[in-house]
Amino acid sequence: MATVTQLVAELLRSVVDLVVIFATEVAPQDPIGLLVFLAGAVLTTVAAGFLGLLAVGALLDALRDAVAG
Repeated sequence: MATVTQLVAELLRSVVDLVVIFATEVAPQDPIGLLVFLAGAVLTTVAAGFLGLLAVGALLDALRDAVAG
């Protein structure tokens, strides 16, 4: 069974491979595809970051309530 470290390493390797393949094979042939890819990456990153921010805020709020009460 794979460990968490192996899983994260494989995930990062896959992301790097995706970017390399896209940059070397897709982007030169399809500039609109490059723009769509970049827009999707930005939207996904912003959404994931905002969700993380909300989760941290909820955790801090719960901790504050536990300490105060």
